[in-house]
Amino acid sequence: MTASKKENNLNVRIKSDELALIKRAAEACGKSLSSFVIEAATSSAQKELMDQRFLHLDAALFDSIAETISQPAKVHPELASLLRSGSQWATSEH
Repeated sequence: MTASKKENNLNVRIKSDELALIKRAAEACGKSLSSFVIEAATSSAQKELMDQRFLHLDAALFDSIAETISQPAKVHPELASLLRSGSQWATSEH
């Protein structure tokens, strides 16, 4: 596998405290500052674009989904019992 050649630069202006925070995070991950910033920016960009994705549904499928999600919620006894069990992972207090 060959690495693709990096031929573009991105220059940004940043406050000292923001840069220090990003450098600390990169060091904590064992990554270079450049790798950390590129990975974080790429991940954020992908998430943003996925949030903007348009789904095309035909009318019958749309109506089916709309009908399904408009129904009242159903209680699943096993899940309700598990959540009432008091397990440490089941609460936000721990």
